[in-house]
Amino acid sequence: MAASCAALMRVRALVTLRRKTLEVNKDIWSNWTSVCHYRTKVGVAHKHRRSPPETDHKGRPDLLLEFPQPKNLLFATLSRSLGLSDLSQYIQYSCTDGEVKRATVTLHWPERIETEGFGSRKVEAERHAAAAALCKLRELGVLRQGTQPSVTGMTRRKGRQTSVWEDEDDVAVHDRLKYLPFLKKTQKERAQGPIEEDPAVIEALSVFPKPKALLGSIIQVATSSNRVRELLQYRTTGGKVKTCELTVRWPEEMTFTADGRRRLEAESNAAALACLRFKELKLLDEQNNPLTHARYHQQEVREAGERHRRPCRIQIPTDLERRVQEYLTQYPVEAEVQKLWDEEEQRPVHDDDNDDDEDLITDAITGKRYRALCHEEAESLSDHLLSLWMRVGPGRGAELPVDSYKESVLEAVRSSQVLVIAGETGCGKTTRIPRFLLEGQVRRGEGAECNILVTQPRRISAVSVAHRVAQEMGPALRHCVGYQVRLESRPPERSGGALLFLTVGVLLRKLQSNPGLQGISHVIVDEVHERDVNTDLLLALLLSSIKNNPDLRVLLMSATGDTQRLSQYFGGCPVVHVPGFMHPVQARFLEEVLTEMGRPTPPRRDREEEKDVAPDLDLVADVIDHIHSNREPGALLCFLPGWQDIKAVQQKLEEKAAFRSGSQLILPLHSSMAVTEQQTVFRRPPDGQRKIVLTTNIAETSVTIDDIVHVLNGPGMQKYENLCSQVSGLNTVWISQANVTQRRGRAGRCQPGHSYHLFPRKQLDRMAVFPVPEILRTPLESVIIQAKIHCPHSKAVDFLAQVLDSPDSQAVRVAVKNLMDIGVLDAAENLTPLGERVACMSCDPRLGKALVLSALFSCVLPVLSVAACLTRDPFYNSMQNRALVSKAKVALSGSSCSDHLVFSRVVQSWKELQGRESKQEFLDKYTLSGASLRFIHGLMQQFGENLCEAGLLDASAECLRLSSGLNQHSQQEQLVKAVLIAGLYPHLIQVKRGTVTKSGRFRPENLSYRTESGPVLLHRSSANRGNPDLSSRWLTFFSAVKSNGQVFIRDSSVVHPLALLLLTDCDLSERVVGDVVEVLLPGHSLIRWEFSPHVWELLWDLRTSLQAMIHRSLRRCDRRSTSGGCKDSELVALLVELLNNTDPESGSDQEEFSTENIRSDSL
Repeated sequence: MAASCAALMRVRALVTLRRKTLEVNKDIWSNWTSVCHYRTKVGVAHKHRRSPPETDHKGRPDLLLEFPQPKNLLFATLSRSLGLSDLSQYIQYSCTDGEVKRATVTLHWPERIETEGFGSRKVEAERHAAAAALCKLRELGVLRQGTQPSVTGMTRRKGRQTSVWEDEDDVAVHDRLKYLPFLKKTQKERAQGPIEEDPAVIEALSVFPKPKALLGSIIQVATSSNRVRELLQYRTTGGKVKTCELTVRWPEEMTFTADGRRRLEAESNAAALACLRFKELKLLDEQNNPLTHARYHQQEVREAGERHRRPCRIQIPTDLERRVQEYLTQYPVEAEVQKLWDEEEQRPVHDDDNDDDEDLITDAITGKRYRALCHEEAESLSDHLLSLWMRVGPGRGAELPVDSYKESVLEAVRSSQVLVIAGETGCGKTTRIPRFLLEGQVRRGEGAECNILVTQPRRISAVSVAHRVAQEMGPALRHCVGYQVRLESRPPERSGGALLFLTVGVLLRKLQSNPGLQGISHVIVDEVHERDVNTDLLLALLLSSIKNNPDLRVLLMSATGDTQRLSQYFGGCPVVHVPGFMHPVQARFLEEVLTEMGRPTPPRRDREEEKDVAPDLDLVADVIDHIHSNREPGALLCFLPGWQDIKAVQQKLEEKAAFRSGSQLILPLHSSMAVTEQQTVFRRPPDGQRKIVLTTNIAETSVTIDDIVHVLNGPGMQKYENLCSQVSGLNTVWISQANVTQRRGRAGRCQPGHSYHLFPRKQLDRMAVFPVPEILRTPLESVIIQAKIHCPHSKAVDFLAQVLDSPDSQAVRVAVKNLMDIGVLDAAENLTPLGERVACMSCDPRLGKALVLSALFSCVLPVLSVAACLTRDPFYNSMQNRALVSKAKVALSGSSCSDHLVFSRVVQSWKELQGRESKQEFLDKYTLSGASLRFIHGLMQQFGENLCEAGLLDASAECLRLSSGLNQHSQQEQLVKAVLIAGLYPHLIQVKRGTVTKSGRFRPENLSYRTESGPVLLHRSSANRGNPDLSSRWLTFFSAVKSNGQVFIRDSSVVHPLALLLLTDCDLSERVVGDVVEVLLPGHSLIRWEFSPHVWELLWDLRTSLQAMIHRSLRRCDRRSTSGGCKDSELVALLVELLNNTDPESGSDQEEFSTENIRSDSL
C-alpha cells in the first residue's frame, strides 16, 4: 500500500510538472506566433519545435484571406526580386502522404527559410505553406503591405554572412531569436556612452531606410553584373565604435565613410550616404527606386539611336571613280537622254489596225497562229468528222441524270448566247455536257466550226476530267480531246471538232492574244460557284467577248452557287436545273463521332471560343484510326486546311500501329504537287490496304476518286491581305455550307458512304451559305495588270466595278499605286514598256520585274531560281524538322546574308549533281524535297518561256544554261541582290543595332527591324534571323505574313545601299547641308545618303545612264538589235565593280558599338 501511495505521489508530481511546462510553453509559443505560426524555419533554428497539425491553425488569422493566391505571389515576388524566370533552385516544395498532407516550402533567398502547411489535399497544404513564406518575406521587408514586392527587398543573401545587400533592419527578426545574448551585449555597449551622430547620415537614413539593399539593387540593375561585391566593397575597422569605408566603382569610383556601434550599422550608414549621392546624380527615380537599365545607359542608347539615324556614306576608290568619269565622258548622259527623247518622238502612233490585230490572233485550241477555214475546208472537215462519229459510235458509259436533259440543254444553247446550268452534285454535267455540244454540232454537219473550251478551277480536275472524257469517247475519237494546264499541255491534234479542258488562268492568257475568242464556238465555265479571282475576271471579260463574237456561246455550270445572280449578271439569261444523283451518305457531326469513339462530348463553347477553328490534328488522326478499325472497307478522303496540316496528320498516322511500315496507303494531295504526283490518288490500292487521301479543298469539286467511301471534313484555309501594309496571311476559317455539301458529295459518287464533320451540328447553321469571293480578300495587282492587257483604255476602278462582286475602291487605288511605285503603270494608268514585259510573266508583278531586269543585266538563272522558289519552297518543311531546315539554310547562306541566294545555290547545286544516289544524298543533307525541286525546275522553264514571249530572249533554254551569255554575271552575287532590290522595292527593311526591351533593359548587340509600315520580325525560317554580322543596315524582302498580331518576314537579303540608289527608278530629293549633299528617297525615312558634291554628280549621271539603258532595252522587242550592246556591257561591268569594291558600312556598327566598350564604360 505504501508503495502504491508512493507511486501515486510520483505520478501526481509528474502531472503537475507537465502542466507547468505546458503553461511556460504556451507563454513562449505566444511570443513566437508571428514567426512559427506555420512552423517557420529560419536558417537551422527551431527544428525541435513541433505542434500537432490539428492545433496549427488555432489562435491566428487565416493567411489565405490575406494571400488568396500565395504560390503565384511567391513566385512573382522572387522572380521580380532576382530578375529570373527559372526559380527551381530558389523555391522547392515537398509534401508527405497521409489523410492530412504536410507540405514544406524551402526558400533559398533572401536566406534559407522553411515553412510548413497542412491540408486535406496536396495543393491546399502547399498554399498554406506558401502563405506562411510570404508572411516571413513581408517581415524581412521583401514584400510590402498590400502583397507587393518591395524594391528594396530585391536582394540576395548567402547564409548569415555580411552581405552588400543586408541592412540593419533586415536581420532584426533573426537576431532577436537567434542572437539574444549578442543583443544584450550591444545594449550594454550602448549604455557605456553615445557616439556623435552625423547629420548627413541621419538625413540619408530618413530618406533611405534600407540603404544597403537599395544600393545593391542599383548596381545590379545598372551593370547587369554578377560581380556586385567587386563594385561595392565595405571595409570596417575599429573597436567599440566601428568605422566603415565604402568604395563604389560605378558609375565612377567614389568613397563614403560612416561610423556605427556595430559593423552592420556602420555599413548601413555608409550605404545611406552613397544612396544620397546617387540621388544627387539622378540615378534614382522620384520614389527612390532604381531606374531601368536603359536609363542608366542613356548615353549608349543615344549613340545607338544616332547610329541608326546617321546617313549612309560610301567611299568610292579613286581608280574606280576615274573609270566611271571616263565612261561618262565617252558616253555623255545628256546625249543618252536626248537620244531617248528623239526615239520616243519618232515612234509611230499605232491606231487600232484590224489587219495587225488579225496577225496577232492565235488559235485558242492549238496555240498556233489562227487561220479561219474557207467554206470548202470547213465542209470537208465536217463530213470527215460526221463519218467518223457514225462509224465508231462513241461510248456513253453509265446512265447519268443529265442524259435525260440533253435535248433541252442543246435547245437552250441554240436559243441563248449565255446559259446557266444549275446541276446538282452527281448529275454528270462536267463530263457529259461538253460531249453533248460536240456531238450535236458534228451530227448536224457543223463539226468543223465546233471548238469547245472547258475551264476547271484546278489543274488536277482539268487533267482528270479530260482523261475521263477521252476514255469514254473511245480510242478513235480520243485525239479530239486534250488539256492544257500550267507546266503541262496536251491539246487536241487540230482545231475543228475539238474539246480542250484547261484552267481559268490558261484561258485568261489565251484571251490576251485572241480577245474575241475567234474560232471558238463554246466556252464552258465549270464550278463557277468557287468564285476565285481568275473566274471573276474571266466572267467580266466574257461579257465583252460575246459582244464582239455573236457566234460564241457561254455556259456557266455550278452545283451550289447563286445561279440567279449569275443569270442577272448576264442580262437575265435562262437557267436550266438538272437534278443530281448521289448514293446515300450518312452524315455524323462531332458529338456523334465522339460518342462512337467512347469519348465525352466537348463542353458548350461561347461565341468567342467558336471563332477558334484551328483543327485538332490529334483528333483527326484518332478519327481516321477509328474509321479504319471499325468501319467497312473503302478509301478515306480527309480535308485539311493546308500543307503543314497534311504532313502533320500523315506523321501522326504513321506513328500508330495500324499504319506503320506502309501497311496502309497514305497519299497527300496539294495544288503545289506535280500533275503526275496528283494522279496517284486515282489508283486503287492493293487488296488488304486502305487508301487514305489527305487533301485541301483541291479535291472538293470536279474530282471523282471512285473508291472513296469515307469523308472527313474540317475547317478550311483562306488568304487575306492587309491593304495598307501589304502584309498577307493565311487564316484557318470555317468553310461555307456550299463547301460542306460539296465535300459530303465526294463520299456518295459511286457507292454509299459516310461523312464525318469535325464540328458541332449547330455550327452548320451558323456557317455562311457561300464562301467569300477571293477578289474581296486578296491583292489586286495581278488582276489590274490583266485588266490593262484586255482593256488598256479603262481605269482600274471602272473595270473592276464591272465584276460580279466589286472590290473596295480603296483597295483598287492602293494596288494601282503599288504598280506605279514599281514602274509598271504610268501616271495615266497605262502600261509602261516595263509593264508590258511584266504582263507576260505568270508570277507576282514584283518578281516579274526582277525577271525582266535579270535579262537586261545578264544574270537570269539565279533570279529564275529565286522566283520559282518563292512560289514553291524547296525545303521539306514540317513541325518536326524546322531546326534542321534552319541549320541547312544558315550553312547554304554562308556570308551572303541572303535567303534568296540560298534558293539559287540549292537549285544550281541540285542540277549539277549527276546520279540518283548523289542527288538523294544532297537532298538528305539539306532537308530538301526532290518533288519540290522538280516542280521548281518546271516553273523556271515556264518563266523562261515568259521571257521569250516578252521579247527578251531568243530561246528559253538559253537562260537555263550557266554558260549562256544571258548568265554572264550570274556568279556576281552583289549584282543579283541589286537586281532583286530593283524588283522588290519598296519592300525595304532598316536594321537597328541596340534595342531596349519591354522591361527596360538595353541590349547593345540585339537587332531590331523596321519597314515603312512599322516594326517587323524575321521569321525563324530566315537564314538572317539571329545573324549579328549582317553586311548592311538594310534588307529587302518579298513576303510578309501576319501571325498572332506580329508581322514576320519569311525571306530577306542584305541590300547594298549603292544598288538601292542606282537601280530603283523612283524620284530622289536632294539638299545641300554644309559642304555635303544629302540625298533621300521621297516618302521614306529608312535611308538617306551623304556625298560630296563631286561624288554625287558622278553617281547621279551613272544612275541616269543605267535608267537610260533599261528604257532603251525595253523599247526594243528584239534584244539582239540593240545598237548599244558594247556600251551597255561596259556600263554593267562598271556597276558590278562598284558593288564589289565599295563598303556598305559592313562592320562599322560592330567596331563602334561593341560589348567590351559598354562593359568598360559601365565599370
